[in-house]
Amino acid sequence: MPLLTLDNLQFSIGPRTILDHVGLTIEKGEKYAIIGRNGAGKSTLLKIIAGLIRPDDGQVRLAPGATVAYLQQDPQADYDQSVYHVVASGLGDVQALLTQYHDLISDPEKPGAMDALAELQHQLEAQDGWSAGQRVDEVITRLNLNPDAIVSHLSGGERRRVLLGRALVQQPDLLLLDEPTNHLDIAGIEWLEELVRSFSGAVL
Repeated sequence: MPLLTLDNLQFSIGPRTILDHVGLTIEKGEKYAIIGRNGAGKSTLLKIIAGLIRPDDGQVRLAPGATVAYLQQDPQADYDQSVYHVVASGLGDVQALLTQYHDLISDPEKPGAMDALAELQHQLEAQDGWSAGQRVDEVITRLNLNPDAIVSHLSGGERRRVLLGRALVQQPDLLLLDEPTNHLDIAGIEWLEELVRSFSGAVL
């Protein structure tokens, strides 16, 4: 069964047709690039696949149990939180435990820190949180980010890498990247190319 099937998608804004009977099939691990002029419907298509907007007609079918992560073209990244907090937020329920543990490790002299750390360790073990935490650390290292930096203080390219990290820790089956080279310098673009090549899931 294909990972993703788009069947006869249609979408219009007023009298203007953006998507006209669009079809696409993506298998596990495949990499695709959508190329077109501004306003051609690239972002609209990705938002439909991500479930952010509904098509006027047609179907989006994702393989059962498959996960999708989406990096928007111009993501809002004015977070007054640390890089670690934002990247870890891609993990869902485990995120709160990991960020509490990370904060306490950073300030072990805080009153009651040792007791709180022991309790957090127990909860993380019960939810296999350590492997998720290792994933966060690895992604932050690969992205060459400071885990304790405040995201709103970072450059545009660094903020984009933070949000890419949040998408990657989810280990999605399908990674949707909308103009991912925005705000990246040449070194960042080369890094992104290597990441896409080595990513085990499908990329659009």
